[in-house]
Amino acid sequence: MIDEHSAVMVIFSEPQVRHCKTAHFLKTFGPDALPEGPDLAAMMGKFQFLVEGWDDDPQELYSIPEVRKFYQHLHRVWPYWFFFCDLRTETLTMMTMCLLPNLSGYKRLGEPNAAVEYDPMDLLNFIKKNFVPLNTMMERAGMSEMDIYNRTRDVFHHYKLPYESEPPQE
Repeated sequence: MIDEHSAVMVIFSEPQVRHCKTAHFLKTFGPDALPEGPDLAAMMGKFQFLVEGWDDDPQELYSIPEVRKFYQHLHRVWPYWFFFCDLRTETLTMMTMCLLPNLSGYKRLGEPNAAVEYDPMDLLNFIKKNFVPLNTMMERAGMSEMDIYNRTRDVFHHYKLPYESEPPQE
């Protein structure tokens, strides 16, 4: 069981990424394999997803075609990112960038990080589509309306978006 101090590092090898192989992951974390109730609730926000094989590539991961294709496939077969991803890291942001259709990036000489531009509507559409899987997992975990409200707010804040919805009356 995962406790409050645990983290789950999911690492996909370069061959798994290139061939969109997710069976090993789904065997352990697919919907049929996941627990319910408190055991599932304990898994919320614990996952970080990494891919191996591109450490020496100067491109940002979200701009590498094989990585983009892999995360697009992973999202089709396992759309529960908002529930499981650790929002304190950049994992969810990088994975999201792989799903946005139109990206343009630039990097200034001497600066360690690249900047990426995208259509804000693409991001909002992505976010909107992903609340159904989030709510599905939260309900399966037996979480309250306030828990759902808090996680939804945290997802919006992760993307640096305002969240002005009133909390539920419990």
